[in-house]
Amino acid sequence: MDIQYTPPAAMQLGVGLGLVEYIPFQIRDSFVSLLSILRPKPSAGPKRRNFPIDDLADRLDPTTEEKKEFWKKDFGVIMTHDVDTREGYEYGLSKFVEIERQEDIVSTFNIVPSSSAYNLDPDLITNLVRDGFDIGMHGLHHDGKFAFLSDEEQRTRIFEAAKRAKELNLPSIGYRAPWLHRTKKMVQYLTEAGFEWDSSFPDTDDSTPGYAVTGSRTVFPFYPLYREGETWKQSPMLEIPVSMPQDWTLLYYYKLSEESILRVWKKKMEYIKSKGGVAGFIIHPDQEDFGHPKYHKAYRSILKIIKAADPELITCSDLAKRWKKKFPPAFN
Repeated sequence: MDIQYTPPAAMQLGVGLGLVEYIPFQIRDSFVSLLSILRPKPSAGPKRRNFPIDDLADRLDPTTEEKKEFWKKDFGVIMTHDVDTREGYEYGLSKFVEIERQEDIVSTFNIVPSSSAYNLDPDLITNLVRDGFDIGMHGLHHDGKFAFLSDEEQRTRIFEAAKRAKELNLPSIGYRAPWLHRTKKMVQYLTEAGFEWDSSFPDTDDSTPGYAVTGSRTVFPFYPLYREGETWKQSPMLEIPVSMPQDWTLLYYYKLSEESILRVWKKKMEYIKSKGGVAGFIIHPDQEDFGHPKYHKAYRSILKIIKAADPELITCSDLAKRWKKKFPPAFN
């Protein structure tokens, strides 16, 4: 994917100076809310993507009808959690596992293997996998610097993340970019490092600073393209779109109430069900997001809404394995 990334100058400066890790989330998230107010009008600059639904790719893809037949039910749901902070790792993760066990749901936890906030316990990861949960690499660090690094530094981080995944003896290695920072070389490096799936591309992105005109425009998994010299190549790695607005976006960018968030999720999920796609959630176990106890009731509510919609509940790794068998990639 030939991604145009245009981050705000203040963001570049804050990340470059390493200030992001020391700014309280209350201030950081308030800044994001301010960005949403100050963002350019649609007539100013590049045309923004429709949000929360932008289905251009699915309307143009001749295989869309065939893809609908993949599911054992009308559509699929993947629940993922990006474990960004110490509180998310030490408290939120176990709380989400507890809630999901009560609802007979397993999810995908994306962890930061070289986090400055927490140290991974390999036994914890082993136990989660044993119980049916899925584990992906959430980058190597969560410092916000990935998109600002040189190509070689990006490659080094991705290969080191793959190495850490293998050291944890994960049955499948998957990836989600920290901060959802996608770069022109990311898909190539993930492919070369042997990642089997990635889930870093929203179907339509209206909030990630610097990516407001991007999005895969599909609610189906796909094999992404990357440019090698003058040639476009198709990756054998499966891309699983983030097709549901993430909790962080709705809480801070749109400043919605819990009731409004549940309505947005329900409406988008109903749309995905009507199309036979995959509803890919990101709900953070961190204190500033749905990991805070005050949002646990709302989290239980969305799980009940999901179950009432009667989808096929699946993890990223299981989806990648089955999709590749049903729709093998066309290698260049």
